[in-house]
Amino acid sequence: MKKKKVILRIILAICLLAVIAFAVMLVRELYIDWQSRSFYEKLSNDANTQSREPQLDPGTENIQQPLQPEDTESSWRPYVDFSALNSKYPGIVAWMKLEGTLLDYPVMQYKDNDYFLTRLPDGTNHRSGSIFLDHRNSSDFSDKSILIYGHETKEQDMFGALKNYRNPEFYEANPIIHLYTPKQDYLIVLFAGHLADPERDHPPLHFEDDEEFLSYIDHLKSISVFKSDVEVSADDRIVSLCTCAYDFSNARLVIVGILVEMN
Repeated sequence: MKKKKVILRIILAICLLAVIAFAVMLVRELYIDWQSRSFYEKLSNDANTQSREPQLDPGTENIQQPLQPEDTESSWRPYVDFSALNSKYPGIVAWMKLEGTLLDYPVMQYKDNDYFLTRLPDGTNHRSGSIFLDHRNSSDFSDKSILIYGHETKEQDMFGALKNYRNPEFYEANPIIHLYTPKQDYLIVLFAGHLADPERDHPPLHFEDDEEFLSYIDHLKSISVFKSDVEVSADDRIVSLCTCAYDFSNARLVIVGILVEMN
């Protein structure tokens, strides 16, 4: 009987230690998430955003025809104060915003694609990392194919909101993502989204000619998780937003749109 009590106490002690360990892990996870969210809230306050909401021309059904902002060329100012931000967060090249979601972040760039994968914009090590432009792309977004990466999170911070595009209804309600740079406002007009294996199906940075480019666009539309009427021409530039997916080992969700200048 005494032996049974000893065994029972040992079992209870193990269970108690397991509960304590789980609680510690939970608190640690919550703290890490809070740390990232708190950092980006402060960064947003530093950004000093300009109030303007580009809209589509209500007189046309073509999503590629946005209204021009009321600001004239002489009075136009960047959406955020990039000069001030760059002194605190070197490497900022743009700001991305998806209305109605938590996607409202700076876009960073470094000399490789590993640095901001696990670092916040100020260089602090953190698993949330940053949203960042491929190091092979030009920082002025002039390339034919532009790649931007970000982590997916359960709370839909960072690129977590992109997984909603797997629901066609979400795409219908949110076909545009805003991209602001120091010299230009853009719309990313989405036309396709798909699951990819980065070992075999990584978005290309270059195309041999227009035929190869348009063939790639047709391929994207054929495998897209949503249907779009957006027409893509040989003169367009495309932006691929790449994030994690968990459908299979090392899966990626890639949401693609054309880059449209606003003013």
